[in-house]
Amino acid sequence: MNGIGLLGDVRVVDIAGEPAAYTGRMLADLGAEVVLVEPPRDSPARRTPPLVAGRSGEPVSAHFCYTAAGKRSVTIDLTAARGRELFHSLVHASDVLVTSAAVGEMEVLGLGYDDLHATHPRLVFTSVTPYGLTGPRRRWRGDDLLGWASSGAMPSIGDPDRAPLAPGGGLAHMTAALNAAMGTMAALMARDVGGDDGVGGGQLVDISVQEATMSVAMEVSPMVVLEGGFDQRRTGKRKEAGPIGHYATSDGAVSIVAFMPEHWRALAEWVREETGVEEITSDEFAGTPIARMHYAELLDTWIEGLTTRYTKRAFFEEAQRRGITVGPVNSASDVLDDAHLHATGGWSEYESPDVATLRVPTPPLHLDGRTASVGNVPHLGEHNHEVFVGLLGLTDDDLLALRAAGVI
Repeated sequence: MNGIGLLGDVRVVDIAGEPAAYTGRMLADLGAEVVLVEPPRDSPARRTPPLVAGRSGEPVSAHFCYTAAGKRSVTIDLTAARGRELFHSLVHASDVLVTSAAVGEMEVLGLGYDDLHATHPRLVFTSVTPYGLTGPRRRWRGDDLLGWASSGAMPSIGDPDRAPLAPGGGLAHMTAALNAAMGTMAALMARDVGGDDGVGGGQLVDISVQEATMSVAMEVSPMVVLEGGFDQRRTGKRKEAGPIGHYATSDGAVSIVAFMPEHWRALAEWVREETGVEEITSDEFAGTPIARMHYAELLDTWIEGLTTRYTKRAFFEEAQRRGITVGPVNSASDVLDDAHLHATGGWSEYESPDVATLRVPTPPLHLDGRTASVGNVPHLGEHNHEVFVGLLGLTDDDLLALRAAGVI
């Protein structure tokens, strides 16, 4: 069990693909027993890019290693009648089911919410789909890119003379997965203390990737753009009001957010001190960030006359000393070598059956001095015996027969 263990009495069945794979990982980080159900013999998730070299010479999915850490792996063929029976038994011995199956896919197998809830009323059924389980687009397909495209945020991201961009790193799916984890825990709490009807039953947690992405894109949401009267346009690496954005240094770039009056005054004085541009401290530029929009190009030139005198780390440290909100634009190597993260335990190492020891971010969960730890990545079907025999009561002969039939 990890260092927190808040969900130590909760068992989760995880059949989620990429959109919700991180949901199970988060629940495992909090101490839940997460049983990852994979297809026998081959799991496409284990081959999802980005790939890294495996010990056997075969490529291994870094994404899978990250999201499967701390989970147990069992194999079940859900297209086989005996496999579905076995899955039913596993779900009935569990508290939560997490799935990213398309609308109708689980129902065809007799494994939908209504099917399972009828015989297991305390089950929390968590679903993550592109557009949710209701509405005219509920059966539409989607992925991470489409999550951003459908959120309304993309027209504001990127350079003004090029096509819109989407944030990297699967953030739409990660955002949906985080909402799914939060919804799952809320449903568990409601179940255990009694819901509105007082019976303490399980619930259906329905997460839409589109809605989850919209919820974290408030600055460029239709509400702000339309009701606030703003133009939704791309401004590249800087925002027009500010200064806010990326500025070149001698070895990279820093992000400056001099939005508050005291931050602007400190930055302007620093520019004056080192570059001799007296005008920048004049009252003409001391107004609101919106007022400085009219002078953005001139101010950016003066500010970059300062930033290019420094390395990004030196500028970051001096800016922080002066009380200005500045951070370096870090590369992956910079983050790996970050002294602060090493001091705070921001990196963890865990074992994978297919690749050498991996260094990954430690779960950002620190509760009353306790920190979640990262579990190991399971082999495909590594926990078949432990779960099917130890938990569900099958015999070794049963397992041999199921394996021979291709069910597990």
